[in-house]
Parts: sequence; C-alpha cells; structure tokens
Amino acid sequence: MLLLAGAALALAGCGDGTAAAPETKSNASAYDSVDVCALATDEQYKAALGQDAGAKERRDTDSLKACAVDGAAGDFYIFLSVMRPSMAAADQVNFDKAAVQGAKGVDAKTFSFFDEGQAYVETSDGDLVLRASFVYYVDSGKITDGQGVVGRLHTLLGQMTQKV
Repeated sequence: MLLLAGAALALAGCGDGTAAAPETKSNASAYDSVDVCALATDEQYKAALGQDAGAKERRDTDSLKACAVDGAAGDFYIFLSVMRPSMAAADQVNFDKAAVQGAKGVDAKTFSFFDEGQAYVETSDGDLVLRASFVYYVDSGKITDGQGVVGRLHTLLGQMTQKV
C-alpha cells in the first residue's frame, strides 16, 4: 500500500524533489478592456524614457491595443502594445523573433532588437503578447546606448505584465 502511494506521488510530481509545472496565466479576457496607457505610472514612463513623459495617446486598432507616450523633449516616444494573437502567445513571439534579423533572446519568452532609430522588447505573458518600443522621430536623434534602452524597456514590460 505504501509503495502504491509513493508511486502515485512520483507520477503526480510530488515527493520526488521536482516542482509541479506552474499554471499558465490566463489573461485573454483582460485584452477586451485593457487601457495600455494605464499599465504604467508616470514614474515608470519617466524611467523608461530617461526624461519626463509628455502626452499619452491611446492608439487602439482592431488587431492591438496601444499607447504612444512622448518624451517631454519631443525627440522620441515609447509605443506600447498588447496583442491577443490567434496562435499561442509564446509561438507568436518566437515567430516575430525569427522574422527580425539581429533579434536577441532576453529569456525563454522575450526578445529584443535595436538599431540607431528604434529599440524594442517583446514578450509573451499568458495569452497576450506585449511590446515596448522606443522610437526617435525622423531626424531627431539616434540611439547611442541600445543595451541601456533595451534594459529600460524590459523593466517597463515587467511592470506592465503585473497589471494584465
């Protein structure tokens, strides 16, 4: 009897020193009502922009929920988007990563990219895909610290995923 109980526990992933697989976050329904501009505070935007945030503008479409946040100086902006893909979110991120020459993996579900004019970080979170992009307006400047910008965007995405 004791042997059967031990075997059942081992098959269930209990008692053998390994943790059970974590539950997958189910947040697809949050997509319908999400206000992307409200997923971060002014202080979080300031940290990501490297300066005070200017105007915030919702830019929702049929295929994604989005927000553009200008830097106070007006040279660049952050574009934040949340998408509920038709495929699994992790598969969508992997597809997007494969389509970008120069994309770098950040972790198992996140990748980044940067060049002189833009930087972005994309991640899967439950059923959703979130992306934070830092973009210079034409002839307004260029990114000189891509890794630093990517780091700030990654931090911002981490803060946003706690709210969806």
